[in-house]
Amino acid sequence: MSFSLRSFSTMVSSSLTTVQASCAQIIDVSVGSPTRALVEAVGGIGLWLQYTVVQALQRTRLATSTGEDCDSFVADFGMSRLPGVAATGVVTLMSFTPDAQSAVILPSVIVRTVSGLSFGVVKDEAHPAWSNTIGGYVRVRGQDSIDVPVMCQRCGSMGNVDVGAISLMGTAVAGIDTVTNAAAFLNGFDAESDAQLRTRFPLWLAAQATASKSSIANAVSGVQNGLSYTFEEGCAADGTGRSGYFTAIINDGSGVPSTQLVQDIYDAIDAVRALGVGFSVRGPIVLPVSVSMTVGVSVAGQGVQEAIVDAIKKDIVNSPIGGGYSYSRLSYLAYVSAGAKVKSVSNILLNGSNNDINPIDAQSFSVDRIDINVVNE
Repeated sequence: MSFSLRSFSTMVSSSLTTVQASCAQIIDVSVGSPTRALVEAVGGIGLWLQYTVVQALQRTRLATSTGEDCDSFVADFGMSRLPGVAATGVVTLMSFTPDAQSAVILPSVIVRTVSGLSFGVVKDEAHPAWSNTIGGYVRVRGQDSIDVPVMCQRCGSMGNVDVGAISLMGTAVAGIDTVTNAAAFLNGFDAESDAQLRTRFPLWLAAQATASKSSIANAVSGVQNGLSYTFEEGCAADGTGRSGYFTAIINDGSGVPSTQLVQDIYDAIDAVRALGVGFSVRGPIVLPVSVSMTVGVSVAGQGVQEAIVDAIKKDIVNSPIGGGYSYSRLSYLAYVSAGAKVKSVSNILLNGSNNDINPIDAQSFSVDRIDINVVNE
């Protein structure tokens, strides 16, 4: 229901009308008179009390709470907001004179974008170039480049940089001259928003009865923000049928979730699964997606192309696992995200054809290439 609220002028006007109607003689209610001053003072207090009541009502329901009030509401039930996730990926470190000397890249090495966003090299003992003796990655003499994993030093989607955005060495490394990223970073996520928290809250409540599908879904979604997942019941990790078993397929936007993330999700599911039920956790089958189109606009602004590319990229990456992708969504995204009046969208190709990408179990998407040609019409 809507609140019946009154403005200050309405409060004063109705009060003066009541005073005049209740008195047998004419009362001076002109501006500056004692009666009007008293009524305006009471109206100011009434306005403050009305505002206080509205604030209290807004904070008593999750649907109308915001920010810290959302956090305090769900905290009473033992739930908390998911923090932001730092973007991760691989950078290529290169040397102009690879035959002159080798190079050691320690986990303390920093690389940066032109805008000053920093990424730190992270330890990965499974990397073929990692040396436990030295405690870093080794580029041997004669090898002109080496790929190493990095993580953004700030959590959130700001770490989702485009191809080639990481181009500066923040830490000088002997034997390394340049750095670049051959693939875009797409797995950085902001902290859970109020809307996302409200959406997850009913799932979290339903999951308190453990050993159910809801409890497993809640266990997965509660590991970190930005995860997509699906469950294959009666199916082993290799796709063969297996009774009393299920496989959780998860994706953090990268298409190749880290070993640590897979282990964290495994531990979360293991805490709520039914006794005697077996399961496994793995990443999806990744299909690279390329898109091209021509967009005709009345006036081509500076950010039209970038806005369309960003919208399509996010839509592809956030597609549910095994859900396929609709060809018709591309023209829709061009119209709604351009930030300018779009007159036509033509020559649309999705992976080189005019067809949908059919749903395939355990299949997720990565962005290969997006070419948007913006023309004036």
